[in-house]
Amino acid sequence: MVSSASRFLWVGHHRALDFLNTEPVQRGGRVELLPDLRGLVDWSREAGFLDGATAAGVLDRWEGSSEGASAVAQAHRLRAALRALIERPRERGAAAEDALDVLNRALRLDAGTTEVVRARAGFERRGHARIDAPAQLLGPIAEAAAGLLCDVDPELVKRCGNPDCVLYFHDTSRNHARRWCSMELCGNRMKVAAHYHRHRGG
Repeated sequence: MVSSASRFLWVGHHRALDFLNTEPVQRGGRVELLPDLRGLVDWSREAGFLDGATAAGVLDRWEGSSEGASAVAQAHRLRAALRALIERPRERGAAAEDALDVLNRALRLDAGTTEVVRARAGFERRGHARIDAPAQLLGPIAEAAAGLLCDVDPELVKRCGNPDCVLYFHDTSRNHARRWCSMELCGNRMKVAAHYHRHRGG
């Protein structure tokens, strides 16, 4: 469950893009929001990939361990691979194949089961995580990334219009005219700057 006090940026309108957005630019430099296993677990819980009990169990078992650190390093590689596949979707060659290989290895990580349950409007899928190794945290993230790459119109995956921002979003607006990661983070700031430059130039 995402809270208003979250340190993560839930502006992507797609969980794969929210994962990509865990390395934003703040005060002119990149900031790592997944520095350790706790960060990765907290993000996965807020994303809806883990329940609280499973998240606590992962931390009890692997926080501070070499396996936990390895899972975080794999998460960083998966994020870099996803960024490469989004930014250069038609690129061929060794680097592009390496990015696909990173994603496909993460897709092979079995992280539990999925069942269909009744919902108010019909049915919905509900995942049940089973984490036997911390690297399995990447399984649902990789599934989201595969869904993004295979099922979402790439023209609607956009980078924020602020040239200093590196955040991505899935443009689900009616006319597909969304320009900013969010009005609060960049939209208002860019509009104020444009207004200032217009009046100063006039």
